[in-house]
Amino acid sequence: MKRLMLSAALALAVISASAQQKHSGYTLPDTPKRAAYTDYSSLDRGFWCAVQLTPAITSDRVGRCKGLAQADVVAGYRFNEFFRVGLGISPGINAGTRIFPKDGGGPYPIYSMPIYADVRGNIISQESRMAVPYWSVDAGYTINDGLYLSPTMGVRFGSVRNNFLVGLTYIFQRVGSVNSYNAAGLRLGFEF
Repeated sequence: MKRLMLSAALALAVISASAQQKHSGYTLPDTPKRAAYTDYSSLDRGFWCAVQLTPAITSDRVGRCKGLAQADVVAGYRFNEFFRVGLGISPGINAGTRIFPKDGGGPYPIYSMPIYADVRGNIISQESRMAVPYWSVDAGYTINDGLYLSPTMGVRFGSVRNNFLVGLTYIFQRVGSVNSYNAAGLRLGFEF
């Protein structure tokens, strides 16, 4: 009887071992077929966008000082942290007045819609700093009026790709065929 039980146990062990050699019994899942995760907030290149507000004080050709409020939306491509290009639009309202003698001389606020190219970048690397100086130049055309130019120097606060912007800006804008105004203001924004 002992021999029979020993023979049966040995037969079961051999059958079990041969079955495991043919089929392991367990299969591992395949590697997923999806793309690898990309952390866009740490990339040096790629698309960027900025939203800015600019309150300013303007002066026209005859020296009248008034107020200006402008909202900017800029989108473009970032080559590295020192050079970005983009296109922007800046609807604004100037508290200065246009006077048309033909219409009886009624004053009213100046509404403007500049469309421009924006070039900007950091002055020093922001890789290990929370605040760095930056520069920006906007050059373009104001719909129905003329030339628009706005250089800015400021400081950006935040990470490499998400920043709060605080800067001092100068704005030159042609209004109509003979008028123009100059403005100095504070540019506040967020870039991502």
